[in-house]
Amino acid sequence: MIGIVSDPIFMDHDTGGYHPESPQRIHYIHTLFYQNTPGIMMIDPVSANVDDIELNHDRSYVRRIAQCCRPGKLVNLDMDTVCSEDSYNIALLAAGSVLRLTGMALNKEIDAGFAFARPPGHHALRSNAMGFCIFNNVAIAARRALKSFGIKRVMIIDFDVHHGNGTQDSFYGDRNVMYFSTHQYPFYPGTGAVSDTGKGNGLGYTVNCPLSGGKRDGHYIAAYRYVLAPIIQAYEPELILVSAGFDAHAMDPIGGMDLSSKGFGAITEIIRDAAREVSAPIVFALEGGYNLNALKDSISCVVDIMKGGASPDIAPVSGPELDTMIRTHRKFWPLVHQ
Repeated sequence: MIGIVSDPIFMDHDTGGYHPESPQRIHYIHTLFYQNTPGIMMIDPVSANVDDIELNHDRSYVRRIAQCCRPGKLVNLDMDTVCSEDSYNIALLAAGSVLRLTGMALNKEIDAGFAFARPPGHHALRSNAMGFCIFNNVAIAARRALKSFGIKRVMIIDFDVHHGNGTQDSFYGDRNVMYFSTHQYPFYPGTGAVSDTGKGNGLGYTVNCPLSGGKRDGHYIAAYRYVLAPIIQAYEPELILVSAGFDAHAMDPIGGMDLSSKGFGAITEIIRDAAREVSAPIVFALEGGYNLNALKDSISCVVDIMKGGASPDIAPVSGPELDTMIRTHRKFWPLVHQ
């Protein structure tokens, strides 16, 4: 059973006219879940409490967000990130919904989950909003899972076209949370070089797989098959959280990649099958994706795979970037190979 959080209330985070991170994103996604669907359990959104948020963010920052959300005002938290009257409460709902699905997955109430919530989170830093993101939903869920469920290894997988700098910063020196990212590089926010592999006790537990613009399904499949899957086998995470951004789609107005909707399904199949090998539940959280039709089609493909469907057979495509990934990450994870 797949737990789904999808609710029009997430449209109440108002980003103003012409902002790509639009409330319409939720409207388009929610049309997939209007009616009862076999294999899907609809879950009501719930709010995180402040203690949950402060697992990953400074108290002064949380208070600042609450104070910025005023009636009748749009406040720019940075050059890209906007908050409105309801944004603080909706951001709490976004984080809380990922937390709820994570708890249900770890308690075996669902096999996997997907929170279609906004604002997104993977750029949010400990004390700053960034890149449309206010609270780092997956980082908060990872910290709560470690704190409350007795597990010791969480993996965060991020396939958004942009590198999740906020998530990487949260766990760069921590081997209890591994961060794996495929992303366009160089590109916003400028982080995520293949040589950024962690520090101290976390050395080797940040796995960046940067790709230059224009890459297609096969290039992504190669990175997930030859780098991610062996690392999951070696690391044996007890929980997998996925920052699911769909802005690497060929139709996306912001990204510069050439993925298809079926390509996202193929990525999900690799994650799903590797997770099954180590008995790790998976919870997805929505990040980017700004072409509404591409977003809806890609999510439909991903949910179908989560329910047990088979993806199209997409051949992996090798190249110098894959060679560099394998050479870099094999130093820490010898199973990585082509």
